[in-house]
Amino acid sequence: MLSVGDKSALVPGGIRIGSPVMTTSGFTEKEFVATADYIREGVQITIEAKKSVSGSKLQDFLKFVASLDFSLKDKVSDLQTRVEALTTQFPIPGASRFGIGT
Repeated sequence: MLSVGDKSALVPGGIRIGSPVMTTSGFTEKEFVATADYIREGVQITIEAKKSVSGSKLQDFLKFVASLDFSLKDKVSDLQTRVEALTTQFPIPGASRFGIGT
């Protein structure tokens, strides 16, 4: 199912968040606020990185962020650490059925 603003299933018009699953896992308002903050921070890092990319294609961006010239590695690593610290506190419903988290 496509949402309003989606160009196709491969080019969505936004970010989809499975809030029912998150609530079932135990997320409260505090965790939803943190999630929004992390998304905002990730977008800001991406915008900052994009300014340094020579080229306009996704391939150019991916090559740049994987290169030694990528100066935002510490910011990305810090964000990853905080996201993992938050998310590993909560179970993934049905994960054990698929051997995840066991």
